[in-house]
Amino acid sequence: MELSSVFVTTGVSVGFFRLVNAGINKLPVAESACRNRWKWRNICSSFVHSLITAIWAVLCFFLHPQMASDLIETHSVFSHSLVCVSIGYFIHDFFDMVLNQKLSQSWELLFHHMVEERRNISGCG
Repeated sequence: MELSSVFVTTGVSVGFFRLVNAGINKLPVAESACRNRWKWRNICSSFVHSLITAIWAVLCFFLHPQMASDLIETHSVFSHSLVCVSIGYFIHDFFDMVLNQKLSQSWELLFHHMVEERRNISGCG
């Protein structure tokens, strides 16, 4: 996958998850979630990311079964795109937390996102 495609795919993913958040914001919220509407929206976005990437990962192995025997050297553009989409989600979620949460409430998740990004980016090389 070319570097320009990596940036485009990651950027589109950031935009997609911004739209997901905007859509979730328009949905009715359970009474118990009204106390922390942002957290409810963040959990729903995380669920959407998990659902998409879980299905995508299974499809990667279905479409390219040789990946099952060698996860280090074998990959496809399809699997590389999955990593880019996840990077886009983590970038989106990182900034969403920075802008909408107190640092004292979110530093563990921010650290988790930084570690995940480092792992994802080093795996792309």
